Parts: sequence; structure tokens; C-alpha cells
Amino acid sequence: MAAYALVRKRFPGRNVLLWSIVATLMVPMQATLIPTFILVSRMDGVNTLWGLTLPTLANAQAVFLIRQFVRDLPDEIFDAARIDGAGEWRTFVQILLPLIRPILATLAIFVFLWHWNDLLWPLVVGQTDEARTLTVGLATLNTETVSTANIMSAALVGFIPCLVIFIVLQRHIVAGIAAGGIKG
Repeated sequence: MAAYALVRKRFPGRNVLLWSIVATLMVPMQATLIPTFILVSRMDGVNTLWGLTLPTLANAQAVFLIRQFVRDLPDEIFDAARIDGAGEWRTFVQILLPLIRPILATLAIFVFLWHWNDLLWPLVVGQTDEARTLTVGLATLNTETVSTANIMSAALVGFIPCLVIFIVLQRHIVAGIAAGGIKG
């Protein structure tokens, strides 16, 4: 929704907002780790599932990538929807979302893999064994006397959700590439 607003809406400070979002991409996650942890701990999010996921929901990279994709869509599509009497919400849901399905699938794969393989934030927030993620668990197996075969089998189990997500979403990416090739 933010990307749609940044492209299709004219409002004061739109470029400043865009460049502020882009600027957050230059700040490493480690620089904001302690303030984010303090906020999550004050909201009683330590050792909880929402404490692991809430700080990662707003993704500046996703907003920027979708903005670039939406910017390249022809204005005539949105003008036709407006002429047909579609409001903003209907235009977003029925026009834009089907058109950006390939980029959403690509982002879903990237974001899932990024967060599935994240070690630092789950290590900081998940302080008990019950709240640890698979990645943290695999990292702690190296400190114990566990055979390499057991570690490799655990890594394979951790790889299966990544493979399933890719297989499920790849057809949207291929369909988007094929549709883009036909239009051109």
C-alpha cells in the first residue's frame, strides 16, 4: 500500500518520504538492534513469536522494490479504473494486486529466506530454549557433542520449508515473466 501511495498519490513531502525510506536501507540492522530490543522488551515481546516477527514487518526494501514495479505500470490502467467508477480501495485490490503478483511472489521468497535464515535477532529475542528458532538451534548444536550426521539431517529439515515456499511461489514469477514478454 505504501508503494502504491508513493507512486499514484500526489501529496506534499512524497519525495522526502521516499528518500527517507531509501535511507533506512543504508542503516545496518546491528545499529538498531539495541533500541529495537528495548522497545520489544518493554512491550513484553521477549521469548514470544510476535516479538520475533513484529520488528521485521515493515520492510523498506520491499516498499522500494514494489514502488519501482508499480511506477512502470501504465497510467491508462488506473485511469480506466477511475473512469469506471472504481475507488482507491477497489483499484488497489482488483487492479493493482493482480498486476504485482510476480513481484509479491519474488518478495515473499526473498523475505521468507532472509528471516528464516536470520540468526542475530532470534538469538537476542529468543532467550529460552522454547523460543529459539531452528537457525539458532542449529548454531547451538555446534557447541554440543552432536554428530555431523545429526547436524546435517537437522539442516535438511530446516531446508524443506524454503524449498516448499520456492516451489509454491515460482509459478507466479514465471507467469509474470511470461506475461511481461508477451506485452512487450
